[in-house]
Amino acid sequence: MLLPVSQVDSLVNSLSLTWLDKVYLNAIPNEDLDNTTSTVMLLQETDSSPAYLANSTFKGLAMGVEIQIFYKAGLADDFNPLEAEIALMKSLKQAGWLIVSSQHHTTDPDTNQVTKTIYITKNEML
Repeated sequence: MLLPVSQVDSLVNSLSLTWLDKVYLNAIPNEDLDNTTSTVMLLQETDSSPAYLANSTFKGLAMGVEIQIFYKAGLADDFNPLEAEIALMKSLKQAGWLIVSSQHHTTDPDTNQVTKTIYITKNEML
């Protein structure tokens, strides 16, 4: 079984999202921390705990992933981040992930980048 972040990474890459430039797992590399010219997604694991408990053991895993999107500064006027996020969440749901929380958009005061955080979870049998 792949790590939860790897599962989401595979799904996101299969979608060929035209608005997304890069996907990072666990951390953004130092050389890209100040990048405001690309839209990047950071995937971090939030849960990997036993699930489906029975007969003094577990039969599955509860997996959780935090998805952070850092939109490039100066988004095109015809790009609607909310529509892109809804399409992404629908694809995640179709792949068996539950959308736990979709946080509000924030704007970084230093870089003027719009950011979004989404939390998802999935229980998978072993």
